[in-house]
Amino acid sequence: MAKIEQNLNTFPGFIPPRCASPGGRLGIYAKTESAPLPSPPRVDPETGESLDVSAPDHRSQRAERWALKSVVNRLLPVSRTSKCMRWLLPHQEARIHKSTAHGRAFYSGLQVCASVWACPVCAAKISERRRSELVSAIDSARMLGLQVQLLTLTVPHGLGDDVRLVLDGILSAWRKSTTSRAGKALRKQIGVRGTVRALEVTHGNNGFHPHLHVLLFLDQGYPPSAVQREFSLLWRDACAKAGLPVPSFEHGCRVDDGSHAARYASKWGLESEMTKSHMKKAKTGGKSPWDLLRDVLAKRDGHEKSAALFRVYAEVFKGRRQLYWSNGLRDLLDVGKEISDEEVAAIQEDNAQVLAELTVEQWRAILVTKSEAVVLTLAEDHPAALPTLLESLVVMANKPVRWRSHVALPEP
Repeated sequence: MAKIEQNLNTFPGFIPPRCASPGGRLGIYAKTESAPLPSPPRVDPETGESLDVSAPDHRSQRAERWALKSVVNRLLPVSRTSKCMRWLLPHQEARIHKSTAHGRAFYSGLQVCASVWACPVCAAKISERRRSELVSAIDSARMLGLQVQLLTLTVPHGLGDDVRLVLDGILSAWRKSTTSRAGKALRKQIGVRGTVRALEVTHGNNGFHPHLHVLLFLDQGYPPSAVQREFSLLWRDACAKAGLPVPSFEHGCRVDDGSHAARYASKWGLESEMTKSHMKKAKTGGKSPWDLLRDVLAKRDGHEKSAALFRVYAEVFKGRRQLYWSNGLRDLLDVGKEISDEEVAAIQEDNAQVLAELTVEQWRAILVTKSEAVVLTLAEDHPAALPTLLESLVVMANKPVRWRSHVALPEP
């Protein structure tokens, strides 16, 4: 056994479970003693765009996703997300694959929840697909001679507001701005050919801040300043009719030009390959939903409050559509038929190489030792060493150590 543990300790990124203390901080890789968490991305306080030039490598991103996923499993223990990437699919075995196209390892044979709001693992896969579609849409629009502008819509909000009511009000105001006589007239006037609406949220000193970002695909002619002036009037009227506080001209509506829209689309979905809604920062030191999970993961000051806020957020946004394309736009821009988040999350690369078929005992050992990311990293670099790693994990998972009592295992 000593030899097995010695071999295991040589694997990149592995932190032995014996280092953990009951109730101790969860780490990035084996999620025992905590490795230093990456600093939150620096952002432009006005636009929310990342100011960091270099992004973390995909392995540290993946490790953080699995670490944050372990937090969600504890915060939402009876949710579909808590079973995601843990429970086996009926009559299937868990397998480890390596993509022939990208060289990245992944699991199959596991249930997925397809939640872009609550699941760090599913959000990464789904948002990358959506990001790619947006980039393609902007490229097609330019080839057709259309201009693309980025419309941002917000409403006043306060600490005591019911986030569900604010969110419902914003979506109602958007519908009124698109279906009213004034809204239809404005779109015809400025030549709107279609829109892509994204729903986002942060939490700051004034509570939850849901808001909309909308890509406008327009005929040439109207500059952003003119579009902003016209949409500001429309948005204020729609908010009043939806029972929301009327936003100011300065903060309720903002329109940016095509270069800003292109930057938004190219980065949308990327912060550890997650949705941009989890990347945005509130202007007054607010936090994204993923930041709330990071607080809990690291047991930072106030992490109990962050845990409660994440539960509220997950419940309110459950089942909401994050991205919505207006009718006919996908055909106009030739970006293909839209598929659901569930379909995206379930996609597997057909020609990926199968590196290992996991027994129930091996998969449980991976879960017990919280080594999901470590196993995938080894599969990418040293696939021949997988049997040794899996044997070591089984031995360690069966040790009668105290930390194991803190791991809730799914049924096979």
